[in-house]
Amino acid sequence: MSPSLTKPFKGILYNKERVKDIALCVCPPYDVITSIRAYYERDGLNAIRLELPMPTPSMDKYNTARETMEEWMKDGILREEDSETVYVYEQEFFIEDRAYLRRGFIALHKLDRDRILTHEETRKKAKADREQLINTLKTFTSLIFGLYEDGDQTIENILATSQKEKIYDFVDEQSIRNRFYRMKDGEDIGRLTSMMDKKKIYIADGHHRLDVSYRLDIPYIPLYLTNMYSPGIVILPYHRIVQFAKKKNLQTLLGAAEAFIEIKRHDYTGKNTLKALFPAINSSPRPSFLLYSHEDPAHIYQLTEAVPVVTDNGVHDVLKRLRVNILHNGILKTLIGIDDEEISFTQDHYESVDLVQKGSVDLALFLPSTTVDEVKNIAENGLYMPPKSTFFYPKILTGLVFYKYA
Repeated sequence: MSPSLTKPFKGILYNKERVKDIALCVCPPYDVITSIRAYYERDGLNAIRLELPMPTPSMDKYNTARETMEEWMKDGILREEDSETVYVYEQEFFIEDRAYLRRGFIALHKLDRDRILTHEETRKKAKADREQLINTLKTFTSLIFGLYEDGDQTIENILATSQKEKIYDFVDEQSIRNRFYRMKDGEDIGRLTSMMDKKKIYIADGHHRLDVSYRLDIPYIPLYLTNMYSPGIVILPYHRIVQFAKKKNLQTLLGAAEAFIEIKRHDYTGKNTLKALFPAINSSPRPSFLLYSHEDPAHIYQLTEAVPVVTDNGVHDVLKRLRVNILHNGILKTLIGIDDEEISFTQDHYESVDLVQKGSVDLALFLPSTTVDEVKNIAENGLYMPPKSTFFYPKILTGLVFYKYA
């Protein structure tokens, strides 16, 4: 009998007898933290000390993290569970006054390139950092986030109805309610892992940690997985903001694109204009985007593909249709000649408008959210999206559970 591809494990958790408020001890994953110091100051036991350690006079940051973890284990601040389990993690949140619930589970999964599919290229510097941290600690401090197909909600129903013990229930700094459980019923765990063995996994977040796992030849890795067709799945767009290296005229830019792009000008009367136009680009049958310029703050331009922008025969058909690729590589880089160094990324559309109006940046370009089907198509064809194509919201908190693999 072949070994299971999905299995329970003994997690390492904060000891509730020593840590009274888990909300003070969790932090976001390393790649979205903007202020390391804020989490260091929040609590002396915050997981930031393992996730983004700082060096001490006598040690580099990786060995500082190792020593911190050893001390916390020795002092009973962290402790390994007595028995193997699968953890269930629920997040309740609001976006534009609409409520969402995303429910997923955390288990170990056997490394397998044919089963675990990716959609994003990794960067050498970030990969080297994660490799050194994971290899020094022999521990995953934060989880890789993946998706699986569960159209009839069978696995989701197991997660919702199984016998569980609640470990944490708290509201975090983003006003997201987090509930964290351990599954108690061995039969439910067996059914869940058996069903997952037959499914492919599509990585949403954590490509660097996954790549490092292959490099270190770690046989099983901890993943947080959720149903890609759950109503709780939210992918936010990364909008593009442009700061010209050399001044460019707006009408010249639009003129360079008009052979391919239908351009419609709207009066810009405030942030409600943007809010009103987002549904139009999200539901457009043809790829459609918004452009806002410091040169013409009284208007916002809707750019809709009229004829294919990406026509290179060497580009896969899936990428030719991918909206973020049409904007990033097609319109920005090819048609209007913007260089990578001039492009930055943000999820905050209102802040982008403010930056344009102040003249801090020259252009803001807004795009519709990437869909799970686009992620799936890219992954199944072994392709990569442009940088910053997906922001799965919310992130998985670091500090709920750690996994020591050796």
